[in-house]
Amino acid sequence: MKKVIAISALAVFLSACSNLQGVVRDKDTGTPISSAYVKVRQATGTSDAMGAYKVTGSFVPGDTLMVNAPGYNIYTQSVKSTNEIIDVELKKQ
Repeated sequence: MKKVIAISALAVFLSACSNLQGVVRDKDTGTPISSAYVKVRQATGTSDAMGAYKVTGSFVPGDTLMVNAPGYNIYTQSVKSTNEIIDVELKKQ
């Protein structure tokens, strides 16, 4: 029973410390995209003027990263680890 509680507590701790970061760019031009909306579960953020984003929250491998910017198609990708760098290339609509 103690092992189950310890493993459960560790899983909660690790999922609370998750973070993703990267850069959002235009797929055709490579230009950074500012103000792109980034979401994983309840954690959200936006890219800065250089296209950089960082999202910190409670998510686990298998959750979906979603990135959206006006005039571009929505990008989704499955998260592989709780601390990951994912650079995103958005395609214009």
